[in-house]
Amino acid sequence: MNKKLVFLLLFTFCFFSWNGSAQTIAKEGDSISIYQNINDFSKKNKFSRFVYKLIFRESALKAENLIPFQPKIEDNKLNEYHDGKIIRNITIETLDPFGYSVTNEKKVPKRNLEHIGNTIHIKTKEIAIRNMMLFQKYDSLDSKLLHDSERLIRSQRYVREVTIVPVAIPTSKDSVDIKVRVLDSWTLIPNGSLSSTESSVKLTERNILGFGHLISGNIKNRFDTNERATFAQYTISNIKNTYIRLDFDYANEFNNDSKRSLNINRSFYSVITKNAGGFYFENRLQTEQFPVADTLNFQKISYDFQEYWYGRAFKINQKSNPERYFNNLVLALTYNQKVFGQMPAAVLDTTNYFSNEKNWIGMIGFSKQKFYQDKFVFNYNITEDIPYGENIALIVGHQEKNSNSRMYTGLSVSFGQKYSFGYASGFAEWGSFYDAGFTEQTTFKLGFNYFSPLLTWGKWHFRQFVKPTYVWGNNRDDSFKDRLTLSDEDGLPGFNTRLNGTQKWTVSFQTQSYIPGSWYGFRFSPYFNTTLGSLANEKALFSSKVYSKFSIGALINNDFLVFNSFQISFSYYPTIPFEGDGINKFNSFENTNLSLYDFQLSKPAYIRYE
Repeated sequence: MNKKLVFLLLFTFCFFSWNGSAQTIAKEGDSISIYQNINDFSKKNKFSRFVYKLIFRESALKAENLIPFQPKIEDNKLNEYHDGKIIRNITIETLDPFGYSVTNEKKVPKRNLEHIGNTIHIKTKEIAIRNMMLFQKYDSLDSKLLHDSERLIRSQRYVREVTIVPVAIPTSKDSVDIKVRVLDSWTLIPNGSLSSTESSVKLTERNILGFGHLISGNIKNRFDTNERATFAQYTISNIKNTYIRLDFDYANEFNNDSKRSLNINRSFYSVITKNAGGFYFENRLQTEQFPVADTLNFQKISYDFQEYWYGRAFKINQKSNPERYFNNLVLALTYNQKVFGQMPAAVLDTTNYFSNEKNWIGMIGFSKQKFYQDKFVFNYNITEDIPYGENIALIVGHQEKNSNSRMYTGLSVSFGQKYSFGYASGFAEWGSFYDAGFTEQTTFKLGFNYFSPLLTWGKWHFRQFVKPTYVWGNNRDDSFKDRLTLSDEDGLPGFNTRLNGTQKWTVSFQTQSYIPGSWYGFRFSPYFNTTLGSLANEKALFSSKVYSKFSIGALINNDFLVFNSFQISFSYYPTIPFEGDGINKFNSFENTNLSLYDFQLSKPAYIRYE
């Protein structure tokens, strides 16, 4: 596709979103009157009324649906008033995704399709919600645990909204009941992508039989070689209130490659978590592309990897210090080993990069993590928990590889805070191996993340996102595998790995809009993303060629239709080395590319060079 066509698409997209939505927001009554006329016409006979109820949501005509977004204000005083009281009973109510509200108990589904959708949907089981709560019956109530339980439940992708509130008992002054209401999400999610060389179809169910388990399958096809790849995942996010997570991954990839992995892990899921740890096993068969002169030599390699880790958190402040709850000193240790079954030919792997290794990695660090609630960040009108805080960690390791032992040290620092001018967070990381007094495979990383407050222009709402990163490596291994590419998570998704270097920078700009008004019932959240990046070796990084990706997309909702939310995106690459110019990819970009940093320390690891 040429540049003129891309410009035309961009112009059409912006004009459609702005012109259609802005005009109808200004003349909101015109849109409502159309639906009101349809509503009035449907009353002429039973058949027309039946068709109307099957398609439209009559309650959407109410004025309450036209009220612009107002951020939720937490009422902590109500919960704190009950602190210390004994929890007598806990009632849990899970709600189907269509027609219900966690805050308005009188709101119920009214249309036939809402009832049909709810009938098809399997509600989350009470035990799945109870297993995520940080308090139990007969505990003394702690409002912090109520709020943290809300956050943990809300973080599950099968939950849309949740409220946990204490209910006073008129006949008792020292006891309280807890009422939990959970609004489910629609959890059967299809997804796909398309480019000139490859297609992908993916189906995910995030809440199998209401127990909170996830199963996902993905099929990819390459057009030029007629190859097919299949991927499967099964996840249990919380085993019996232990917050032990199980992940099983299976893949038969292109080139007859394969992957089998099992991960059982308990993270520091909350600031109250004392013990964390886990183990991981992986069996891998993969095809590596070794560059020889101007050609690529394909070699099969296989290995078994296993890893074990344990961490312990300690409170370091006095009990009278109000910050004690959020502050932790963390000690942790990791052991892993990789054993190769198939290795590449020595002439291709001259540095023995693909060889057996053992690693011991220790960490001591301080972490402080809190959350605040906001809406219209990564989702449309859904409460989101935004992390902020700080941490610092010292990493010490020992590696045995190629009949050689060497030490490793690293330092990681991160911060995040909400300001009047928006949310800002950043990190700095450094790590290096030492052999005979010389540094080897040094890594230095800087990253920053910013999004603006919810900006208003008329009745439009906007946020601006900015995410720059910089990675530098020194005295890296001569192997092509020990190089940076632009294809990873903090690069340009969709790029191949043949272009590499020892240092890189990337920056992503995204303008996200949220439109509280409607265009004939449709609500749009269009976004525009520009991502730039560059790689270099010895020469100056900023004199290297800059590559780019331009993406447009939208989260689309409709107040009147039942299945009311879906996302589309389109990306254009002016050039991708070794692939060509003017490359288009459909649904290759998601808002998760701008994910936020976490300030809770976890498994010790070397600073990742990517």
